[in-house]
Amino acid sequence: MGYVNVVLYLVLPALTLLYYYAKQHYRYWTKRNVPQLEASFPVGNMKGVGTKRHFNDVLDEAYDKGKTESAPLVGLYFMLKPVLIVTDLDMVKRILVKDFNSFHDRGLYVNERDDPLSGHLFALDGERWRYLRNKLSPTFTSGKIKQMFTTICEIGDEFLASVNRYVDRDAPIDVKLLSQCFTCDVVGSCAFGLQCNSLKNEGSKLLEIGDQVFKPPVWRNMLTFLLISCKELGKPLRLPVLPGDVTSFFMPLVTETVSDRERDAIERPEFLDLLIQLKNKGTVEDDATEGLGKLTLDEVSAQAFVFSLPGFGNSWTTLTFAMFELVHDPDNQERVRAEVLEKLKLHNNQITSDALMVMTYLDQFINETLRMYLPVLQFIRVATQPYAVAGTNVTLDRDTMLTVLIFAIHPDPTIYRAPKRFDLASFATDALHSRHTHAFLPFGDGPRNCIGMRFGFLEVKLDLGQMVIKLSFAFSSSNQFPLKRNSSAIIQMAEGIIWMNGDKK
Repeated sequence: MGYVNVVLYLVLPALTLLYYYAKQHYRYWTKRNVPQLEASFPVGNMKGVGTKRHFNDVLDEAYDKGKTESAPLVGLYFMLKPVLIVTDLDMVKRILVKDFNSFHDRGLYVNERDDPLSGHLFALDGERWRYLRNKLSPTFTSGKIKQMFTTICEIGDEFLASVNRYVDRDAPIDVKLLSQCFTCDVVGSCAFGLQCNSLKNEGSKLLEIGDQVFKPPVWRNMLTFLLISCKELGKPLRLPVLPGDVTSFFMPLVTETVSDRERDAIERPEFLDLLIQLKNKGTVEDDATEGLGKLTLDEVSAQAFVFSLPGFGNSWTTLTFAMFELVHDPDNQERVRAEVLEKLKLHNNQITSDALMVMTYLDQFINETLRMYLPVLQFIRVATQPYAVAGTNVTLDRDTMLTVLIFAIHPDPTIYRAPKRFDLASFATDALHSRHTHAFLPFGDGPRNCIGMRFGFLEVKLDLGQMVIKLSFAFSSSNQFPLKRNSSAIIQMAEGIIWMNGDKK
């Protein structure tokens, strides 16, 4: 058979079939009466992502299409994977809360055999998730968090001392670096009982590992999309979720720390100690009976990982942006300071967890920070059964993936009166009552909301409260304005250095 015949009888028909398959595949949403973005084989709507545009630009385009066409759902394609963008807040509420049993999974890639750290609470689905959530929920009660509060306060004192060293030599303060170091030391101590000394050394190994998780190269982000789209291929190929350096750092760290604690019968008010109780007794409740189903050492390691690095990332970015807004608006800084001093008078001038609880203006300040600079940009859910969308003729197939774009909802001008401006009136009582219940979702909602949200909020609140009563801050002329955001990071973080000047009160 000659070359021309091969082309005519084999190659051209194969290409024709491939083209036909691609055209049909990328009409998945159109055939189901859902508006969609036009896609191209084989990247779907990922064309140019990582080079010419950010992944969020694609999601924004879908969100805007849904708002323009008054469509509660808009379809697009993560490579070959059909995905829905949720644009209607009532639909968001149904997915996260009302009809949670139909959307309790996230559909992320998990490979516990080759990557034990991937088997954490955030990523697991089905009964494994329910089992772990029930086990871990008692570790984040108010009482357990209060036991860790003393440790957070001690590190807060170190943070203040670090800032004072800059103030004493009249040097500009690197807000982002010190916020990273503070939250890193809190996580290291509360999760593992480690003295990371990030504040003293302005860096640590844990911070280096965090950079690998939060600022991955473009190829790793694309691999993550591919693994989510083709989970059935990842495990046979033994593909991990996390970089090898992250696993080789965390697994020995947890194993050795647990071994030392058990050998020497060491007990401390830390998250790892609660995980050890779950490993040995199956419960963290203060009773003599043992719980059913104990955690394995791999499960302990995975939960310690998700508490430390992802939890650390959310807290330090929030603290960084909060400090930026605190120095950017002197009036807000004075109002926060006045409230903190007023409330402390009712608690013997001591910063306690009870004192922080009644600082409502500081709550508004942090919430507005989370609205404008939320760390987690979207939530993913997967339909666990066929689901008829109320008010439409659309029925979702089982395993349909849906994405709630918090980063698009929070600055939506149809929801917030001044979405681009830092406006604490967004969280005044009348504004809260007039707004949709699911227009503000920094921690998600429903049974899969962020299990550590109270811990993270308390950590940020303590540090801000402690800072404003000891120091006053001003915006440094070294800053670039407006603030730029890192386009390659998987969480929202500032680009470059944020400087501020400080003076002692």
